[in-house]
Amino acid sequence: MDTDIVSYWDYPSPVGENWHERLGSVLEKYKHIGFEGNILADQYALIQAHNSTLSDMVSTLRQYKSGYEVERIRFCAQLADRTMLDIFKKVSRETMVLEMSALSQIPYMELIQKRQLDPLGSNLVAVVWPAPESAMPHGVPDIYKTYGDGPNVAMTYYRVNGYASECERTFFLGDPTRDEAEMFRHMMNARQAALEVLKPGVPAKEVDLAARRYFDQYGLLDNLLHRTGHGIGLSNHEAPFVAEGSDDVLTENMVISIEPGLYIEGIGGFRHSDTVLITKVGYELLTKAPIELDELVF
Repeated sequence: MDTDIVSYWDYPSPVGENWHERLGSVLEKYKHIGFEGNILADQYALIQAHNSTLSDMVSTLRQYKSGYEVERIRFCAQLADRTMLDIFKKVSRETMVLEMSALSQIPYMELIQKRQLDPLGSNLVAVVWPAPESAMPHGVPDIYKTYGDGPNVAMTYYRVNGYASECERTFFLGDPTRDEAEMFRHMMNARQAALEVLKPGVPAKEVDLAARRYFDQYGLLDNLLHRTGHGIGLSNHEAPFVAEGSDDVLTENMVISIEPGLYIEGIGGFRHSDTVLITKVGYELLTKAPIELDELVF
């Protein structure tokens, strides 16, 4: 296919050489132009003088995975599972938070040695948040801190050759207290409530509401700090969004996370996350790391 390449100068550019000015000169010959809906507002403002329309076509199409894409995500999920098992083998009371992150380099280097890695389309992140900092799901703890009993939350966020997955597990390095075991049970019950709703045709918000209703009946809704899940595909966080305010509807071959969590200040977080494929009749867990409490006390 013939292609014209139009270049522009680095920001801040001289007048006439900015990206939007160069783009404008290309668009002049078209009567109507469509832009993907996630374009930044300031970028759209610079080009809206043209007869243009925002469209969600590409982001919508990305939600439905082909057979090839499902297998790429499945492969990524297997690597995420493997690193999770490595975390369980190597974590100890002497291990620092920063040391756990190095485990993601094992599959990364193996793929390089096999010449099977596209570094521009890959990003492998493994982290383990110790208690009580694990009560801050989007915070960052002291990277030189070592681990205690728990609840500790291990996370593998992988993107391999353009396709993503995630796996998260709550574990302990000593016997959990009775209250901690109860919180773990509530997290698992909310997770199961969400999974039981999964099938094609179900509004994504109903999955979130299933977990929220469970927490609410035990007075735990204030300990829930985020939605039940989100889409996974070319990136680790994308549509469809499994959230109370979502208008998305689940369809066969969508891939999402399921990750309702409980967060207790001064104690820690309780969260599993799985990469989940919506199938013709229900769902399939693509991440398969251990989930039960007796498997997660080391």
